[in-house]
Amino acid sequence: MPMPFSASEQGPETENEEETNPPENDGGVDPLVQAGQEVCSSLEADLLIYSGDIDKRGVDDLITRAKKFPTRSKNCLLILTTMGGDPDSAYRLGRYLQKEYENFILLVTGKCKSAGTIIALGAHEIILTDFGELGPLDIQLGKTDELWEMISGLNITQALDSLSARSLRTFSRYLAEIRVGSQGNVSTKLAAEIATNLTTGLFGKIYEQVDPSRLGEIERALNIAFDYGDRLKTDNVKEDTLPELVTGYPSHSFVIDRSEAQELFENAREPTPQEEELIELLGPNVKSPHKNEPLTFFFGNPDTFGTPDNQGATQEEPKHGGDEQRRPPEEPGGEKPEGDASDRSSDGEQRGEDGEDSQAGGALLS
Repeated sequence: MPMPFSASEQGPETENEEETNPPENDGGVDPLVQAGQEVCSSLEADLLIYSGDIDKRGVDDLITRAKKFPTRSKNCLLILTTMGGDPDSAYRLGRYLQKEYENFILLVTGKCKSAGTIIALGAHEIILTDFGELGPLDIQLGKTDELWEMISGLNITQALDSLSARSLRTFSRYLAEIRVGSQGNVSTKLAAEIATNLTTGLFGKIYEQVDPSRLGEIERALNIAFDYGDRLKTDNVKEDTLPELVTGYPSHSFVIDRSEAQELFENAREPTPQEEELIELLGPNVKSPHKNEPLTFFFGNPDTFGTPDNQGATQEEPKHGGDEQRRPPEEPGGEKPEGDASDRSSDGEQRGEDGEDSQAGGALLS
């Protein structure tokens, strides 16, 4: 029985693909099917796979595949690897899995950044391999007067916090020096007026460059990640985790490995030997995000895993892979730079497919 990840079924080739069809064992059962059945049975779960940027078409495709099988297990296991993407689509996928299943288990086999972390907040249990990593939730915004460049939404807010602290320290220093240096000949009121004028002269020109409407846009964009996370979070999320993910990390690419994740989530564990075996048999497409367009697969409950009907649901061509324009390939090396145009939603524009403006001027979690 062919593997669901054979090159002939993936459409366009990508550099992280390779054909890894294992030989069938002595009993004539495909090792992938056997491993999948064992993992699904042990977790009482359906198996879903999403590899690539999170966007509307990819999420719609995975949900459509899942809806073809009305008989479901009580739990689901989602194998997810992504550099991020559209927070709206991430929220929809998380909500769908919470609605359809009693327990949602997330298996992180590689990078699962930004919008992927929003989905992680909706999981009841998180499994991270030694290569698995989550990321912060700071929103990415288009750079003013620049094409295809993105900046973190925290850049300006942190700059303002720094300016505020510096201006306060400067005022306090001027006030103390004037009072002490005058040996009491200058009153506190006059010293405060002089210190205010000096501080205003020093920092006023900097504050004049701040655009209030841009600040409002950034604040609104940051609220997207926080509000979606707040609505999705389960009892698995510790009390201070959400604000820590939104504002507590120094860079967008910061690595949240299994040890770090255990400080943020109640139930974050390493995979079992059975789960490790399944990951190895599935191959490189579940270890690093698929390029150009997402790969999505759904394997039904353990009783139907690997049967012809179920296999067919995983081998059909992705519905969004037709003649629509694909996003340009990423730079080699995996991690996207913050200024990369591919950090935008895969819709390609800052207007959604329904023609409405996207939230906060095209803010993304990628």
